[in-house]
Amino acid sequence: DLQKVYMRSVALAVLVLASFLEGASGFLPLLQPRLSHLTQLNVKISSSDVDEGTGDDGNSKAWEDMSPALRKSIVSARRNRARARDNKAKREPRATKKRRLLFRYKEARRNKKREARVERRVPLEERSSLSEVKLGSKLSGQVISLVPFGAYVDIGCEKDALLHVRDMRPDEFVSHPREIVAAGDDVEVYVKYAKDGKVGLSLIEGSVQRELNEAEEEDDTIQLSDLDVSDELWGVCTKITNFGFFVDVGTASPAFMHFMDHPDFPIMDGALPREYMEKGDRLRAWVKDVDEERGRVSLTGNRPEDLPRLSWE
Repeated sequence: DLQKVYMRSVALAVLVLASFLEGASGFLPLLQPRLSHLTQLNVKISSSDVDEGTGDDGNSKAWEDMSPALRKSIVSARRNRARARDNKAKREPRATKKRRLLFRYKEARRNKKREARVERRVPLEERSSLSEVKLGSKLSGQVISLVPFGAYVDIGCEKDALLHVRDMRPDEFVSHPREIVAAGDDVEVYVKYAKDGKVGLSLIEGSVQRELNEAEEEDDTIQLSDLDVSDELWGVCTKITNFGFFVDVGTASPAFMHFMDHPDFPIMDGALPREYMEKGDRLRAWVKDVDEERGRVSLTGNRPEDLPRLSWE
C-alpha cells in the first residue's frame, strides 16, 4: 500500500530528526519502539478520510492517534499531488489534447455504429438465391443500413437490395433516406430490377409496371446520341424537386430542368419550384446539355438566342 509506505517514510524522517536533536546516544532507544509501533499499525486512509478527518471506526481511531504534524503533512502531500495533476493537464500541449479528443470522438463513433447494427432475422444458410427474385414482386424487408443515396434492405436473399432515394416518394424530393426510413424498420417493397447480381427496390406501388411498359416501348425512345444542343422538345413534368423538374421528353431517362431555366423564373420572386408548375403539366423546352456517359439531359425553357427567327416581311 503506497499510503502506508508514505506514512512510514514520513514517520521515520520525523523520528530521525528528533533523534539527532536529542543526541546520538538517544537515537537507537527512541527509534526501535517507534518502528515496532508503526509495523503493528495497518492504517488505510482514503482521500475522503483525509479531507474530512473521519472514516470507519478503525481508520478514524488510527487517524486520531497520529500526531498533528504527521496528519498535516499527509493532507498537504495529497493536496500537492492533486495540484500537480491539475497543472499537468493545463500544461498539456495542444497537439496532445487534440489527439486525445480525436481518440474519444472515434471511440464514440465506433460505439454508436455498434449499437446501430441490426440483427438479421434470417440465417445465412436459409437465404434464397438472387435468381429466385422475380421482377415486380412485392416483398417484405428490413432496413439494414442507410447511405446518402438510399437504404440497403434485407429481403431474405443472399445479398441486400438497394432502395434508392428516388424510389421512396412518387412526387416529393427526398434529400436523405433518413427522412423516410430508419435502420431496423420493416418495409413493403417492390422489386424494380434484378440483374448482374444486384437487386433494386421501390416503395412506389405501380412504378415497376410503368417501367416494364416503358421497356417494351424502348424502340420508340429518343437516343441521346440523336440529340443536339438547342433542339426543341415537348415533354410532360413527371417529378418536382427542390431544385427543378424532371421532364419526360421521350428519352430513355427523364430530362431535368433547373428552376432557374424555367421561363417564369424572373417573375416568380423566390417562389419554390412546385409553385412554377404541377406534375403532369406539358411544356416546351430546348436541349441545354447532353451527357451521354452519365445518361443525362439538361433542358431550358428559354428559347436559345442563337436560333434563327422567322421573318414575316
